[in-house]
Amino acid sequence: MPFLDPSNTLYLIDVSSFIFRAFFGIRPLHTKTGEPTNAVYGVATMLARLVEEAKPELLAVVYDSKEPSFRKTLYTEYKANRSAPPEELVPQFARIEELVRAMEIPSYRLSGVEADDLIATLVRKWCAESPDHKAVVVTGDKDLMQLVGPCVKIWDTMANKFYGPEQVVEKFGVNPEQIRDYLALVGDSSDNIPGVPSIGPKTAADLLREYGTLTLILEAAKNSKIPGKKGEAIRTHEANAKLSAELATVHESLDVVPDKKLLSYHFHVTEHLGTLFAELNFNSLLERWHIKVAENAKLAGGGHIERTASPADLSAQVTGAASGAATRPRPAVPVADQPVSPAVLAPLAPGKFTTVNTDEALAALLKKMERTKEFGFDLETTSLNPREAEIVGFSICCEPSESFYIPVGHRATSETQLEFTKVLAALKPYLENPRYKKIGQNLKYDWSILLAQGLKPDGLGADTMIAAYVLNAEGRLNLAALADKYLNYKVLTYEEVCGKGKDALCFDLVPISLATRYAAEDAWVALILWHKLRDKLKDEHLLEVFARIDMPLVSVLAGMESEGVCIDVPWLQTTSREFGIELRELETRVQAFTHGPLNLNSPKQLAHLLFDELKLPVQSKTKTGYSTDASVLEILAPLHEVPRILLEYREISKLKGTYVDPLPGLRDPKTGRIHASFNQTVTATGRLSSSDPNLQNIPVRTERGQKIRRAFIPSEGCVLIAVDYSQIELRILAHMSGDRELVASFKKGEDVHRRTASEIFGIAPESVNDRQRGIAKAINFGLMYGKTVFGLSQELGIPRHEAKDMIEKYFTRYAGVKRFLDQLILNARECGYSMTLLGRKRVLPDLQSRNPAIRNNAERMAMNTPIQGTAADLMKLAMIDLEDQLTKQNFRARMIIQVHDEIVLDCPKDEAPAVLKLVTEVMESALTLDVPLKVNAAQGANWMEL
Repeated sequence: MPFLDPSNTLYLIDVSSFIFRAFFGIRPLHTKTGEPTNAVYGVATMLARLVEEAKPELLAVVYDSKEPSFRKTLYTEYKANRSAPPEELVPQFARIEELVRAMEIPSYRLSGVEADDLIATLVRKWCAESPDHKAVVVTGDKDLMQLVGPCVKIWDTMANKFYGPEQVVEKFGVNPEQIRDYLALVGDSSDNIPGVPSIGPKTAADLLREYGTLTLILEAAKNSKIPGKKGEAIRTHEANAKLSAELATVHESLDVVPDKKLLSYHFHVTEHLGTLFAELNFNSLLERWHIKVAENAKLAGGGHIERTASPADLSAQVTGAASGAATRPRPAVPVADQPVSPAVLAPLAPGKFTTVNTDEALAALLKKMERTKEFGFDLETTSLNPREAEIVGFSICCEPSESFYIPVGHRATSETQLEFTKVLAALKPYLENPRYKKIGQNLKYDWSILLAQGLKPDGLGADTMIAAYVLNAEGRLNLAALADKYLNYKVLTYEEVCGKGKDALCFDLVPISLATRYAAEDAWVALILWHKLRDKLKDEHLLEVFARIDMPLVSVLAGMESEGVCIDVPWLQTTSREFGIELRELETRVQAFTHGPLNLNSPKQLAHLLFDELKLPVQSKTKTGYSTDASVLEILAPLHEVPRILLEYREISKLKGTYVDPLPGLRDPKTGRIHASFNQTVTATGRLSSSDPNLQNIPVRTERGQKIRRAFIPSEGCVLIAVDYSQIELRILAHMSGDRELVASFKKGEDVHRRTASEIFGIAPESVNDRQRGIAKAINFGLMYGKTVFGLSQELGIPRHEAKDMIEKYFTRYAGVKRFLDQLILNARECGYSMTLLGRKRVLPDLQSRNPAIRNNAERMAMNTPIQGTAADLMKLAMIDLEDQLTKQNFRARMIIQVHDEIVLDCPKDEAPAVLKLVTEVMESALTLDVPLKVNAAQGANWMEL
């Protein structure tokens, strides 16, 4: 099971998600009197599996309300596509509720509330009560995937599949916190959620991987950063997307609290349950639980029910009726159809929220700031793009009793507000003074705004988003979710203030009184939340990771984003034309193999060509037909020319559509540069990611990928400098494992891949050829992350017995590595998380899964995270140290790109020799290991040359 401690794991059953699947998935069943029972039987076997395998001690069934929810009011077509239940299903609803009562399972139903919202509330509040609390949602509903995180799993008992964060990504291509936005784009036909026409699952996943959120996708589409039909569809159907997001959002703040006493559960066979099974002729379940029933009871529902010796897996839980004692029926929790309080979702009023709109009020606030060491800080603006945004107001909270909002840019209002330049000048000494620590949510954005205004902000105190990320890299990180989780507080949302859809207001049109309530609250929540998170960081021994690594990096990344990078637009235009010519030539070559027109971007038409016309062997099927994805084409490539052409076509098409054509449009009109976003809270291992554009995905080793890198150029009078770590993860492995052979190789300065090849192939190092070294490289990196015999044989295209032999030779040579990797798994299984060299943690509950595939994946993460996470921590430390040294030594060179293990700087030509030396020294001394850290450094006129 996902969690081992049943005393702290709450199981919530979304029974509605199983009823229709059971009805349509199980052949028609009837009692001897003709009553239909297949749906009841399906739910009964699901519950049987649950109580037998999980042995839950905290359990509840959650029902949908019989009355419409707020979603029906919001969108009258919500679920309007659903026809009436089949005639044979209708009587089974009551029987299923009777089954739940017979098993004495607590149940919830609230009037006007869907089960999803009730489950979400119970889960969030339960997990917030204690770090030991876990939850398993038993459902087949994809909407609830947005709840998944380290303390929450989904269990689809009918399919026997468990979903943690990794499995959600594997299934949908997005993180759990992106599921809502994913559904907003693709829609949900089962609930009649419209989504955006022509945006399918893959496109939605790609967009969310690139932009992160629906809001940023809509912003990018509005600014024509998403090309072609996709961008047009999103712009045209923006209102649909926002509506769909609202419909897909599960509410987590209902007026209901999980009560451990009322939820407590110990399965036992009741007389009611035996009678019910007899009435329904569920003989297999009667036998499964060794229930003896008189013949007349099987026919008519009366008679004596007796339970014989229980199966071993239930023996410890048999009580009450099983031992002959009477059992008292358990009441539902809460009583069915309780009305929901109108104030359920209303925010609670904290201290005072005060508008500062006079000189006297501003002076009084400045005196408060003078006396404080830290203050909550937030900016309200007109755009998510820091270089486009205009400041509408400043929020400052010096103490929990009162929070302030200074409006400076509200339009269409007669309310008094202060002049922007005057306020900025008054606040500047506090914003630029490191003595005053600023506390906020997503402070990189605020820092970027201040940089764009010409300030030099300092005194970065704490970012609640970063703190929450360090505590749980796979949890929800928005302020509303954090306030709900850690403070049990419902914030006023942006949508509640500005509205939704096409009629939503820009913040500068919001009335100042309402803006004060919203904006001052943000600064207030951030300040209070930080103190809560700081205590948790201390408790989890993560405060040093936060304070030494992640928090100082915020200002470094803000500076990099503000600096931006120049691109060679004429080069990209030429490359676009060249790629276009190549694509047309490839289309012509494929066209020669078919009769009639062919769209190379149509999977259906390609499948017809490959499998019907060319008679190539089918590899796999999808819901819509034969698969033609890259993995299939790679298998078919040795068999025919067309798959090889298609692979090349897709490579060029992706590069053209993702980079070559969009890059010029990403230039900022004011700076003429591209200002990519470097994301600090996306990956579970701690690595950075980038977006607008995604620089990590530019191919490095292909000629066409190099053409794209060629477009990144230095400023006038400058050169680009690139410095990347050499074999950093292998060096970390050597240090952490202490393997004598691996450590010795690095200390001697040997080519580790060549040395490994010589051991595997039994030849002298100088005799190793490029192919053998390539195989050794694949082994060195693959085995470090748990690659199997099968995986290695597939990657190298060799028989399994050869791959097995190579792995055995490798671990004979590096026995310390084998012991270390095995120990990583054991340690993670014992404590529930893996940890980097510097103390960053990643929770891995799936190590306890009974599903081998899920468990094996978690074991790979247990090996991967300490090494890859340490490499990420090392890179962050190097960036922080480098920024510090560049500033202290008054260099004009600035970091502009960080991808993988590489840092790129824009450097004046006259500084290049000194900066090259400095960067090398800083990166090679960022962390002391038992093996030397080495970097490769170069300078050039573009990124391709480096």
